[in-house]
Amino acid sequence: MLAACRHLEPEKRSTEAQIRQYIAGQWTLSESSDGFFLKIILGENGECAVARPDGRQENWGAWECQGSMLKVTRSTGNYASALAAGWLVNEWDWYPIIYVDAHELIMAPGISVAGRLKLTRQSPAPQ
Repeated sequence: MLAACRHLEPEKRSTEAQIRQYIAGQWTLSESSDGFFLKIILGENGECAVARPDGRQENWGAWECQGSMLKVTRSTGNYASALAAGWLVNEWDWYPIIYVDAHELIMAPGISVAGRLKLTRQSPAPQ
């Protein structure tokens, strides 16, 4: 018996230079993703904010890229309020970046978390 094989296209990957070029901006989560935020804003100045599905927008902290990883360090107030609410959270989170270009950002929801967060750019792409 022959086993049927399905050819899978290789996943698109971005280089570190492409990630640095395109990562800053305002990104909206696509409907095909699961996430706790509707929008993430990665400012040119290293600040990070999120907009939640209920419309609240809050300063999330700071961001930086290290290799192909997005590191988000929570603001002191954000971290303290999450702990006070009983959430088990880290002071920082790592999001492996799979692919980014002028219009699309695909990253994993964490180092050891399965799935993909797919986002589209809502602000003009950097040149």
